[in-house]
Amino acid sequence: MFNYLLPNSAEVQWIEEALELHQAAQEFRLEVERRQAQEEYCKWYYEMAQQTQADNAAMAGDFNFYRWFCDLRSPSARTKARNRRTPQD
Repeated sequence: MFNYLLPNSAEVQWIEEALELHQAAQEFRLEVERRQAQEEYCKWYYEMAQQTQADNAAMAGDFNFYRWFCDLRSPSARTKARNRRTPQD
């Protein structure tokens, strides 16, 4: 903005180039860190997905206690239970 006020000496040019180089190095370092963090997250997510799939496969044969509990609490289930207890003619 006020470039016309700055002297155009070699020292000022050198400082400006050094600051630009430093800024580029910082941006590069931040980009590398961001990509590494993304890669670590993707690896963690993939491992969690595999573990979840294995857990689901292991639980596939288990008895569903939650459904059994919900069926006992529902009025239609009580009616079905009463009908089961009545003697058949």
